[in-house]
Amino acid sequence: MISPLRAARGGVALAVFVLALEGWARLDDHLTYGAPLTGPYNAEILYTRDTLGRVGKPHARYRKWGLNEAGFRGPELEPDRLTILAFGASETFGLYEDEGQEYPRQLEHFLNARIGRDAVQVVNAAYPGESAYTADVRAPEIVDRLHARVAIVYPTPADYIWLPFLKPKPAREGAAKVAEPFEWRIADRLRTFLKGILPQRVQTRLRARETRIAESGFTVMDRLPEENVRRFRDDVAHLVQTLKARGVAPVIVTHANLFGNGGQERDRAQLVAWRKFYPMLREEGFADMERRMNDALRAVAAEERVPLIDVAASMPGGHQNFADFVHFTNRGATLMAQQLANGLYPVVENVMRGPRQ
Repeated sequence: MISPLRAARGGVALAVFVLALEGWARLDDHLTYGAPLTGPYNAEILYTRDTLGRVGKPHARYRKWGLNEAGFRGPELEPDRLTILAFGASETFGLYEDEGQEYPRQLEHFLNARIGRDAVQVVNAAYPGESAYTADVRAPEIVDRLHARVAIVYPTPADYIWLPFLKPKPAREGAAKVAEPFEWRIADRLRTFLKGILPQRVQTRLRARETRIAESGFTVMDRLPEENVRRFRDDVAHLVQTLKARGVAPVIVTHANLFGNGGQERDRAQLVAWRKFYPMLREEGFADMERRMNDALRAVAAEERVPLIDVAASMPGGHQNFADFVHFTNRGATLMAQQLANGLYPVVENVMRGPRQ
């Protein structure tokens, strides 16, 4: 039997070990990224909230993600270039790509190469979790501030799996500042380490177990309700109308994913990983959701008479192009940018020929 003294010594040694690891993690963040040694350091430091909801902080930086003076990811803006806005969520903002390889940056390069000079700039107006609804709320202010002429609309269908998630959370005037909870920075490194050493089947089992626990708080759906698809369609249509009313030429882009045109059963592990974020929808419902939401995007483009770039039909799936279920690899972002450049070039050419507004 272990004596109380030995148990206490073991507890102290473990605590010292954990604190030493946490100190190393904080020092590593400081030396690598210039992060503060104290206080929170996560993706939320890129944002603040105003009366409309979430907004980027000028010059904020977290690891490889840096915002410019206007609060958008990417380089500083050039006032003498034609501005193209890229609305979307984390797929557009960029998650797994190397810095500068996210598709809006590559799209700018491809368009300027075709034009023969640095005539356009693509502003990455996306952020993780942005829906068509929240983009529409923010669009008038962005368009008016940046004098944009063209906009890509690449909405994420999964944002509409659970409609209560859609409403933005604006800052409350006079609200007391809540103290930030202590953040263990070593935890993120530990998760990354475990993902690197645990077999895929073990990770899938753990995710499935976590999802089973989470789904107890929801009515689990086999298929996305038609109401959700209709809300998605209406929000995209209203965003397009908002842009058109301000003289912006919108271009709708269908949503691509790892599974391409079918074959979702070939990567069950990724379906389980996807469902972990949306436990209220069963794995079998995701392919159906993507198909119906993309049909809705095609319908909106036809009804609003705006160009459609159907990357869902043309973008190859697979792990060479997708780092997970919907986020691009460097190669995938390049293919995405090339397809968008092909579809956007006639729009950009037409806008550049027309009178400035």
